[in-house]
Parts: sequence; C-alpha cells; structure tokens
Amino acid sequence: MYSTYERYSSGFAARMGRGLVRKLVKLFIVTLLLYLIISSMFLATFQVESRSMEPLLKPKDRIFVSPLIYGARFLFFAAKLPPVRDPERGDIVVIRSPMYSRPALPVSIIEPLVRFFSFQRGGVVRDDSGRRVPAYMIKRIVAVPGDTIKVSGFTAYIRPDGGSTFAAEQELIPQTYEVFIGSLPEGWAKEFPFSGEYPAVTLEEDQYFLLGDNRQGSSDSRSWGPVTRDQLVGRVIYRYWPLSRTLKL
Repeated sequence: MYSTYERYSSGFAARMGRGLVRKLVKLFIVTLLLYLIISSMFLATFQVESRSMEPLLKPKDRIFVSPLIYGARFLFFAAKLPPVRDPERGDIVVIRSPMYSRPALPVSIIEPLVRFFSFQRGGVVRDDSGRRVPAYMIKRIVAVPGDTIKVSGFTAYIRPDGGSTFAAEQELIPQTYEVFIGSLPEGWAKEFPFSGEYPAVTLEEDQYFLLGDNRQGSSDSRSWGPVTRDQLVGRVIYRYWPLSRTLKL
C-alpha cells in the first residue's frame, strides 16, 4: 500500500513539474511575441551608446522610439502600415546602421533574443577585432528629399526643393538644438572622416541626410551618404532615463 502511494506521489510530482515547465515555456513565448510586436510596430526602447548626439543625448540615456509614425512594418513581413506623417527636418531618428549586415541563419534568429534579454543593449554580430557591431544609430534628419545640402564649418546649409538660395539649418528646422563643435587635429583634411565640410548634393526621392549634433564625434551622412526611408526604424519621442533629465523630443 505504501509503495503504491509512493509511486503515485512521485508520478504526480513529475506531472506537476512538467506542467509547470510547459506553462513557463508558453509564458515566455507569448511574452517574446508581444515584445516583438510592440517594439516593431508601436513603441521600442533603446539605450544611447555613443556621444554623437551630445549634448542632447548622452551615453546610457534611454529613449522611447515610435516606429508607427513613419509607417511600421509588422515583424518580418514586407508590408507596412500607413505612416502618420513623413520624416521631417529636425526629427531625431533611430536608423539601421549602414555598417551593420544582417547575419544569416541561425544568428539572425538569435539576435532578437539577445536584444530581448539585454534590454536592447546586446548583440551577437562582431567585427574582425571582436567588438560588437551596433545594429542601430541615433541621428538627426537635417535634409529631406528634394533638398540640396552642403556642410561648411560643421554647419549644414540647405536649399529646399524649388528654392534659389541656401539657408543655415537653424533657419529651416523649427526645433532648437545645440550643435557641438570641437577642435580637429592640426592638418586634418576636409576629406577625412568627421570633417566639417561636405560638398553640395541634391537628395533624390526617398533620401534623407542625417547628422549627429556632436559634429566632430559623429559618424553620419558625411561618411556614408544619405539613407533611404527603409533604413529609418522610428522617431525618437521621449528620453525617460535618467529620471532627472526626462524630456519630450
């Protein structure tokens, strides 16, 4: 009698354990799917990793980004929702880094999991030296399709489509922001990265010219050219951390 009870008890405990594991697995899958849906369509969170947007955004600041504003893509599907509005001059945006190549399977599946567990800070793609390659960058849109833009003395000058003269970026962008300009080493040529010069270029349809507010410390369109709308992940709408510096953007 005792042995029968013992076998029943141990079997019941094993079934309870397997049931708990199944429930935890289901909970994890549902949580992950909700995270992917919400972050890819409605609201994503990112941590600032560089100084390219100083003084406005500093390393380790955390921000909310809305993919929905420019027309969100549903997970891995090509179709996109209609945009709320088009990208505008002055918008701070998260883009897919031009230096980042989407990895092949199975790494492409592991990457979202790593970002999920690391709260958007981690990644598995590495360069030849073993350093993590950031999948995303944060920049400011300074010129939109049809604009002709040039950079002189670290300031962007824009001739809007149909216009006849160039105007400094602060004259055309409604947001007030500070452009940080440091000093370059003696002999630094204008052709070098992070230079304060860029020749005039007219943006084609679906092209955007991006700059960091920290002009001397930003890898941006001066180095890798204009980006297309598909590279825009979403618009930065709020800095929520640190709590002492929360700000609507």
